[in-house]
Amino acid sequence: MDGEFRSLVDMLEAAQDEFTIKAAMKRFAQSCGYERFAYLQKEGAQIKTSNTYPKPWERIYLSADYSNIDPVVTQAKRKGDIFCWTADDWKPRGSSELRRFRDASIEHGIRCGVTIPVEGSYGTSMMLTFASSERQVDLPVAFDSKRAVQLVMMIHYRLKMVGGKTTVNPKQALSPREMDCLIWAAKGKSTLTTANLVGIAFRTVQHHLDKARGKLGAESVPQLVAIAKDRGLLPPS
Repeated sequence: MDGEFRSLVDMLEAAQDEFTIKAAMKRFAQSCGYERFAYLQKEGAQIKTSNTYPKPWERIYLSADYSNIDPVVTQAKRKGDIFCWTADDWKPRGSSELRRFRDASIEHGIRCGVTIPVEGSYGTSMMLTFASSERQVDLPVAFDSKRAVQLVMMIHYRLKMVGGKTTVNPKQALSPREMDCLIWAAKGKSTLTTANLVGIAFRTVQHHLDKARGKLGAESVPQLVAIAKDRGLLPPS
């Protein structure tokens, strides 16, 4: 499990598009005994998702606003920590809408799974789910809460980064390490502090920031941060 997780971290950091992110996540899900994965970000009524669920189910889910009655989403809001679930436990209690949701979920191969909820900034909620068509899949022992949250945040920022790159010239696209240093600089961290946080040398941090300044045409780090924010390259603070 440790090797698979380490490999996933490396693949996510190197990913340059959503297709590669999905491929890495699908491989990791299967190594854990699950068939599919789904990342969902909810901010008010707005939903963003990246998943390997069947396309017909994705269309049904989004068009019917099923996130409002999805028991997994409801439980994620209540628990705030990694949890396992199974559609067999969803009792409709006379609600035809919930019954239709449960039956359609099972029909499309989403019967049991594990979900990792994380609260983001400005009321944003994020959740990562690994799902299977089986009645039950045992959660790998090594998949602890700390590592799970780390994974959700990596996917969140990686998807945001590859999405942001579509707005700039390919020659201006920042490398994963340049983005790491830029994000910490945007948070007000010094070069020395960033070096300690990222686990690289002081001069290496400065090198990455200099490269980023050159790519975005900034004369200083504050200007670099301002340009990056203007282009939507940075996550909300």
